[in-house]
Amino acid sequence: MSGGAPGRPREARPSEPGTDRFGLSELILRVKDVPRAVAFYRDVVGLAVERVDGPTWAWLWTGAPGALPRLGLTSKPLSFGAAHCGGPAHFAIAVPRAAIAREKARLESLGLAVEGPVRFESWRADSIYFSDPDDHRVELCGFEHLDHARTGDA
Repeated sequence: MSGGAPGRPREARPSEPGTDRFGLSELILRVKDVPRAVAFYRDVVGLAVERVDGPTWAWLWTGAPGALPRLGLTSKPLSFGAAHCGGPAHFAIAVPRAAIAREKARLESLGLAVEGPVRFESWRADSIYFSDPDDHRVELCGFEHLDHARTGDA
């Protein structure tokens, strides 16, 4: 995206809604210790492990197993156009709004500092925030429309 005013990218033409964008496919976090990060995201956040490709790469499901997006964890430099990326990052995982108070209490009982809940009435959602062992900021965003959904139904 170049052109336009100096120092400003030219405005991109958006694709037709719903025609060739299907949502986030994956998020990859650079971490210091992949086994430690896998344990955190499996045991603390509650994600299912897809696979561990050795001590430097792992993949977890962020929702129902088999459904995108996936969370990648690596201790190696990224490649394929992302070599300049580092961290820390922020991302959110959707949960039922009714689960936010219970999740906050559970995370605090594990010794994590939890911020929130922060209310987003326009979204009909409440969020809590905490950090993983590599200082990535994790958000559990509780949406009211998920209160009666089962994993994979959303």
